[in-house]
Amino acid sequence: MSFFKRFISIYLLLITSVIFADQFEEFDSSNLLKDLAIVEEINQRQNDELPLIYNYLMQGGYFTMPSARMAKAGNLGIGYAYLPPYQIIGVAFQFFDRIEAGGNYTIFNGIKEYNFGHWGFGDDADRIANIKIAVLKKEDGFPYLPEIALGWNDFIGSKRFSSFYVAATKEFLDLDFEITAGWGMGRIHGFFLGGAWSPFRKGTSFFKGFSLVLEYDANNYRKRSDEHPKGRDVNSRLNAGVRWNLFDFIQLSASTIRGKDFAAGAQLTYNLGDTEGFFPKVHDPLPYTFPVDREPLGMIRSENEFSQELIYAFRDQGFDLSSIILQPGKKRRDSLYLKVVNVRYREEDAVRLKIQEILSSLLPENIINTTVVIEADGIKSQAYQFRTEDLNRYQLGALSEFEFRVISPLREVPHAPSSYDSQTLYRRRKNLWVYTFRPIFRTYFGSTTGKIKADVGFSTGPEGYLFDQIYYSLMASYTIVSSSEGIGSVDIYNPSQKLNVRSDSILYHQTSSFHLNEGYLQKSWNLGKGCFYRMALGYFETAYAGIAGEFLYFPVHANWAIGLELASLLKRNYQGLGFQRNIRTFKGFERKYVPYYGLQYFLDFYYQYRPLMLDFKMSLGQFLAWDKGIRIEGGRTFPSGLRVGLWIAYTNGNDKIHRSRYFDKGFSFSLPLDIFMTKSSRTRIGYAMAAWLRDVGARASTGKELYDTLYFERFNSYSTFR
Repeated sequence: MSFFKRFISIYLLLITSVIFADQFEEFDSSNLLKDLAIVEEINQRQNDELPLIYNYLMQGGYFTMPSARMAKAGNLGIGYAYLPPYQIIGVAFQFFDRIEAGGNYTIFNGIKEYNFGHWGFGDDADRIANIKIAVLKKEDGFPYLPEIALGWNDFIGSKRFSSFYVAATKEFLDLDFEITAGWGMGRIHGFFLGGAWSPFRKGTSFFKGFSLVLEYDANNYRKRSDEHPKGRDVNSRLNAGVRWNLFDFIQLSASTIRGKDFAAGAQLTYNLGDTEGFFPKVHDPLPYTFPVDREPLGMIRSENEFSQELIYAFRDQGFDLSSIILQPGKKRRDSLYLKVVNVRYREEDAVRLKIQEILSSLLPENIINTTVVIEADGIKSQAYQFRTEDLNRYQLGALSEFEFRVISPLREVPHAPSSYDSQTLYRRRKNLWVYTFRPIFRTYFGSTTGKIKADVGFSTGPEGYLFDQIYYSLMASYTIVSSSEGIGSVDIYNPSQKLNVRSDSILYHQTSSFHLNEGYLQKSWNLGKGCFYRMALGYFETAYAGIAGEFLYFPVHANWAIGLELASLLKRNYQGLGFQRNIRTFKGFERKYVPYYGLQYFLDFYYQYRPLMLDFKMSLGQFLAWDKGIRIEGGRTFPSGLRVGLWIAYTNGNDKIHRSRYFDKGFSFSLPLDIFMTKSSRTRIGYAMAAWLRDVGARASTGKELYDTLYFERFNSYSTFR
């Protein structure tokens, strides 16, 4: 019977082979290569585009006119243009693929500033903000339609050069040519045109980024009173010239302007949001692979030997293993509890992957599950729990990374095992001190004695943990070079009528080159179930010291959080360690000093929109100058770790500048330091600037904030979209 079954099986196989033989012959290697070539050609066509040209205002455009095109999200551009009779310093940043934001600092050559040009400020200047929003883009799936964008130039402030415009741009890739038609109102008045031809773009020569550019300039130079007197004559509306993109991040340009003069500009552009760094991470450890040791704990593999293996493996991979606790179980089915400090990696995915690789290679067979607690800034932030059988399947390739994340997700920190039913195999105290060094760069805009002033120096000192529990920071700063000596601490036309809690900040840096910036203690607790608490005491910043407390509810998998914070503060003297009992204020132009203590308190709401990596914070409460209101912050964190944010505060302070009510507003950015390094690092550098240095909506630093620590410890970039 078995012979008959075998015969029937062979017979059916032969019949099937004969029937489908002709079809099998068609699947040869040459056809496969042809299919792959077709796919590659389609990809190239979809990604093909002409060189993006920035105009003199740092907008996607030509020379003075805009286009509908814009860069990819995360792209930063900085430029300078000589556009007679103006000089223009410009910056552009692409918040999203569809939103281009920029700013210009425009100098009127030869025209003294009316109010204080004779004091040293020099030529008149204007600060300008621009924004452009894409309505229709090429990737929207309408290849025969042009790209369309709306834009607003100089939409806040004095609005000397304000415009609204609509632009439509069409690329003709086969002809290496693009053309833009648009219409504007304001300074851009009526119909405008622009076009660029890039004849060498498909080659590999030095000139592949070379473009010939022509535009019809619709700026209303003649009839706008805010124009420079020497910039109102127009002999021709056609501006012609060249643009040259070098090495994909340098642009040079030259053109005629108004048929009378020649203009020139240079720009640097780089996608900071999507970069993996200027240098490869050659000093990062390779994934752990060897040795592999799953020998059970016992006579052959002692607990001490196992502990040493884990310690060295974690250290080599960039972690500090601070404790190993063994919890015995029935029939030698034990559990392990590890506490790990992440000192290197800034993405949760990378931390998890490294830990999985170590544990899947070194866990003894008699360990059935392992809990790994991650600590950051002295607080237990999150945990993983791995079953040994899942780690073994992962190590053999039978379990994918995605599947492993599903069955062993990030979780809240559990309680540590009781000392009565567990055994501590290893415990390491945190560093008593670590020496840190950071550069300092402060800028001041709009002083009566000059347009831009700056301080350059450094901040340095130890930070660490006392008694393995209390974090401390002791940082001093020194200013090496400064051009801010002549800056006044009072707005001579609009002195702040509020308590001068921030508008006197320049005095701290003018009175002494040396300051104790920070000298505080902080203790943080994970209360369980997503609840966290901290207390801090000491000198929090150059201007303020005091005592602060913060409570935060932020579960591991939540995209929202809520918090309370309260701080009692004293204003420091301009030098030394003492405090000011009375601080400056004004009534009209009369200077007064009034008793002061700082009390700030806020109810904070946080929200993350993870598909776009957006985060928002809303704080309601009392600010430093005793004004009450709301501060709204929004930011985007890019895959590179770059975070760019904006804020605005609405309070009852009723501050007036030139008879208009002012609300504190500004922008900030925070950048991972490892973008400039050959190894991963969690250290970040930041910068923030307000539109105007005033006292409404001001708040003091109070130590390491809980939300920031937890947000960046749980942050992922590309994994968000998996």
